[in-house]
Amino acid sequence: MASPFRKTAESPLGLRVIGFKEIEKSTCGNRDISRVVQSFPSVASTAAFRNDLMVRGGGPSENRFFLDGVEIPNINHFSTQGASGGPVGIINPDFVREVNFYSAAFPTARGNALSSVLDFKLQDGNKEKFSLRGVVGASDVGISANGPLGDKTTYQVSVRRSYLQFLFDMIGLPFLPTFTDA
Repeated sequence: MASPFRKTAESPLGLRVIGFKEIEKSTCGNRDISRVVQSFPSVASTAAFRNDLMVRGGGPSENRFFLDGVEIPNINHFSTQGASGGPVGIINPDFVREVNFYSAAFPTARGNALSSVLDFKLQDGNKEKFSLRGVVGASDVGISANGPLGDKTTYQVSVRRSYLQFLFDMIGLPFLPTFTDA
């Protein structure tokens, strides 16, 4: 098995590579990359219902996120102003090939980061056959499919829906967090 630590000239100690299987098998991760990263050295965890990242003493707004090289402002549903965290991640781990987590020595192409950089690399669709996967998580249910569309084209599609609003309504809580993403 390959080491999750990758030594590069730019960041010999500050890079951790996280694969799909590590996201899936992480205890208490709930298939959320932010919760997986919270268990790493140099990362402080926050209140149990949020997944804010505070890396090396920095604040939750000092992290940068990239999806296949494009910066994205937020990776969570229900985030608050001035923070990057929320209770549920937006990015479906079924589509993630690997995540490069930099806690120090950020690459020059990933500027403006003060605390950390999460660089998501998405996988391609299956070129050989159709694949279907259903998932029931701690807060949502989802279905993902991928496969070939032609000789040189693949597809990936996913739909997730929260179900906590039904539980919260049954026990009489005044807030009903609902999300659907596709």
